[in-house]
Amino acid sequence: MDRQLDTKAVVYFDAALPGARHRKPIIDIARQRRAKIRAVWINVPLSTALERNALRPLDQIVLEESIRSVASQFEPPSVDEGFEAVTIVEIQPNDVA
Repeated sequence: MDRQLDTKAVVYFDAALPGARHRKPIIDIARQRRAKIRAVWINVPLSTALERNALRPLDQIVLEESIRSVASQFEPPSVDEGFEAVTIVEIQPNDVA
């Protein structure tokens, strides 16, 4: 049976896509389908990310070099790259995970 996409459906995409060039393919697909494109940026200071990572169970720790690499490539999402809106969630260093 052929299923058509429910045009009222919402699709969430969660990934570490640090730069506009990394997000572009997803934005292009959404545009082709005339979907609304919104971003939620959870802005976490690098120091907080590193501290929280160190508290993870050993089998869930991410290499510090990987975290630093993503942080060094990061470009804040913007409406200029195709988002209709960008919501920013600010995480303070003393916020509880």
